[in-house]
Amino acid sequence: MNGDNLDIIKWIQFAQMDYDAAINMVKLHRPVPIEIVCYHCQQAAEKILKAFVIAKSETLIKTHDLAVLLNQCRKHEAEFNNYAKHCITLTTYAALSRYPSNIEITEQQMKQALKDTHEVLKFAKLRLAELGYEGIVNEE
Repeated sequence: MNGDNLDIIKWIQFAQMDYDAAINMVKLHRPVPIEIVCYHCQQAAEKILKAFVIAKSETLIKTHDLAVLLNQCRKHEAEFNNYAKHCITLTTYAALSRYPSNIEITEQQMKQALKDTHEVLKFAKLRLAELGYEGIVNEE
């Protein structure tokens, strides 16, 4: 394993907690807090990408822009490129859903955010498992 193992584990756990929070909000809240669900989706993707960056001993860039983080990941694993569209869409929720705005996020966009996040998490977790993090990387 490369990088600071404890930090990597924490990033993975926090990514999963954000995703779980998003899923639970959809299941338990009426009305569903769409903006907050999308925010947690973006955060989950951001944190799992940061875990991979740290695992590869890269310097972590302080950003919420998933495309920037994805570029760091692609240096080590070209297949991350397959998730560019997911990351570009999810990045919009970093700011849009953080503060009140006049821009409405639809239920369909929220459902897509959940799917995109699931795919990014699944792929990044597989890559992290290959680096020796299989003991803490569980498949949803």
